[in-house]
Amino acid sequence: MDKSARFRSVDCLTIIEQRLPALTGASRQVAEAIMRDPWAVLGMTIYDVAEMSNVSLPSVTRFCRAVGFGGFRELVQGIAQSLGRIDSKDFESLHSGEHHDGGIKSLAESIVNRQVEALQTTLHALDYEAIERATQLIADARRVVILGHGAAQVPALGLSVKLMWGGVAAFEAAPDMFSNIVITSQPGDVVIGVSHQGRTRDTIELLRLARKFGATTIGITTVPNSPLAEVSDVSLAVLSPDVARAGTFLIAFDALMVVADILAATVSERKWKGDPPNRSDVVEWIERNLRVGPSTFVANRHARRVPNG
Repeated sequence: MDKSARFRSVDCLTIIEQRLPALTGASRQVAEAIMRDPWAVLGMTIYDVAEMSNVSLPSVTRFCRAVGFGGFRELVQGIAQSLGRIDSKDFESLHSGEHHDGGIKSLAESIVNRQVEALQTTLHALDYEAIERATQLIADARRVVILGHGAAQVPALGLSVKLMWGGVAAFEAAPDMFSNIVITSQPGDVVIGVSHQGRTRDTIELLRLARKFGATTIGITTVPNSPLAEVSDVSLAVLSPDVARAGTFLIAFDALMVVADILAATVSERKWKGDPPNRSDVVEWIERNLRVGPSTFVANRHARRVPNG
């Protein structure tokens, strides 16, 4: 196998994660520095990485060879390819799955199993102290705006709906609309940015602008230590780096919606003891005006209102 083919087949960041526990001294310092912020390494020289890790230049070179790369340039290429796989692996996996002998049922089982694995990983990977801080910020907010671009606009909209049912004035906005909304940002506002990879430029820059105007920012993504985290007062990552690199586009939505459910439930409990005002009346209005067929909710509520006899 030639060198370029070898680099295409190796996930550099996974190798570093796997070998980190066995590394010592300067090599461990370099590994830890890279894993703290792999995105930043893409724009660094070997001198920058040595300074960031507080080691010598030869130590960085030795680390590169210790994890299977010929030098620093090859290491950076490997990191870039690892981060770039966030999008591609999903489609590669599904494309290959369409042609195996198990047919649609086997493909469906594979997709569901990946979703279950992602949710279990999210449960263990979540920073519950960060969720506690986010809950309090949202509960106390004057206004909550959720920002998402492209595919991330879908979970952003889902989060806004769930927070509204939790009794919070929350609104989803596309970046072009938020550029107008941000004019009125002030202390007491919370702006939540949702980005699968945490590196969508307009989401990052608009959170930075809202923060400048006094708003508190929360970032929700699938990759810890992403560029989005740099402009977030509270950062939530729903998947571990290894799972995120295995593909985010298809598996991330459910994980992001679980975080939305957690935030909506905790805020509702914190702010309204689990019973936001108007929610029951709105549910009854929906049942009476937008549904067809019998409604056990309306019947049960009516029975509670009218005593027997």
